[in-house]
Amino acid sequence: TTQLPKQEETVSGKDVTFRVVVRGSPRPDAEWFFNDTPVAPENVSFDEEKSEYQLLLKDPTVTTSEGSYRVVFKNELGEAESAPCVLTILEPVKLTKVAPTTDLIDLKVGEPFEFSVDADGKEAPKVQLTKDGKEVKFTSVEGIRHVYSVPEVKPEHQGVYKVTAKNKTSTEETNVNLHVTAPLQITQSLTDTHVLLGQSGALSITCDAFPSPKFTWFFNDTELKNSGKHKIESKQNVYTLTINKCDHPDVGTYRVLVDNGIDHTEQTAKLHVGVKPKVEAPKPANDQTCVIEQDTQISWKFSGIEKPEVTWLFNGQPLPTDDRFHVTESEDGISTLSIHKAQLADK
Repeated sequence: TTQLPKQEETVSGKDVTFRVVVRGSPRPDAEWFFNDTPVAPENVSFDEEKSEYQLLLKDPTVTTSEGSYRVVFKNELGEAESAPCVLTILEPVKLTKVAPTTDLIDLKVGEPFEFSVDADGKEAPKVQLTKDGKEVKFTSVEGIRHVYSVPEVKPEHQGVYKVTAKNKTSTEETNVNLHVTAPLQITQSLTDTHVLLGQSGALSITCDAFPSPKFTWFFNDTELKNSGKHKIESKQNVYTLTINKCDHPDVGTYRVLVDNGIDHTEQTAKLHVGVKPKVEAPKPANDQTCVIEQDTQISWKFSGIEKPEVTWLFNGQPLPTDDRFHVTESEDGISTLSIHKAQLADK
């Protein structure tokens, strides 16, 4: 005589057979019970060669087949009962993606992100979330609902998120590829730059964006590359074009094109190359004499690139222009102060 096992497991939908070997004379009749309810005889059979009593369960499910089974044997001389066997029906993992509805999602920095799934099965599956292969924790787990959420995404949240659910029966997985972008944000624009002849001039722009933008520099619509004359560099979010040993041919309009594949813009600025102002007198003027109440003039010649701005001073203070003091400038750079009716106080 053999007994039923105390416990048995099968997968939902997979046939299972209980077997008990009993010998007796006369041969006993067997009656099978499921949760103390007799089992229909069409599922019962007997193997005479092995003296084996069998119960076949076809397409078992949790609702129709899970529970306790036993068998009672009877003949004219008496009866015997097997120990009960508890049958557990295992169900494959059922993994359902609730959100998002697509495998690829594009979000801008600051937007919310949620990846949620329902993971069901019997036994309850072990559910794991990874980002680019590294495990991360769910934000919340309630019943079969597993949620990972980010209120405001940042560039570091970009990646492939994968949920894996596994039990004894099966393993299922689903994933989402999150792509994060940030529109171009110019926090410091290009500005016109003034340098002296022979010095280096720098044009800089500060830009935040994700993915990191590509910067292309132009001078009078000719693209610039790194060379002995031009140095193109970036440090964090500051992008700079340096013009070495500025000369008059370097004067002009510089343009930068900014593009990160999501957004693009361009800005322009001018480079001015100047020469230090030079001062000379057309005639000796360091000391000048005049007669009181007579008109007189003082002249100086100024040169430079860009054209110098001339301010006349008297004893270290800007000289106001009025009826007695008048300043004129000629095209060749001579600035003349005319004094009407010179006074002793003008000394």
